[in-house]
Amino acid sequence: MRRTAPARLALAIACTAGISSAALAQSPERGAELAKRWCANCHVVERSPATAPANGLPTFIALANAPGQTADHLRAAMNPQHSRMPDFSLGKQPQDDLIAYILSLRTK
Repeated sequence: MRRTAPARLALAIACTAGISSAALAQSPERGAELAKRWCANCHVVERSPATAPANGLPTFIALANAPGQTADHLRAAMNPQHSRMPDFSLGKQPQDDLIAYILSLRTK
């Protein structure tokens, strides 16, 4: 069956949209790598750390298990305008990945 140009274009857009949304899905694995690179200087970011910074900041496990913790709350905490966080200028996708990683550490 031969498709017309508009039909082929619509099919290509539909296929691309599916790939794009899958490629942009939250990734706890990418979030873990970001956490180790950017967050581990101040926070304990792993499930069972060898050592912990003595700075009084919450561990990622504590953040994940905080009562009422949500992705929106974590995103707001990452905003340097509303917290003590340094400005890493993380885009939405890296923030989503970090949030997915933090929430993957929930034990409750």
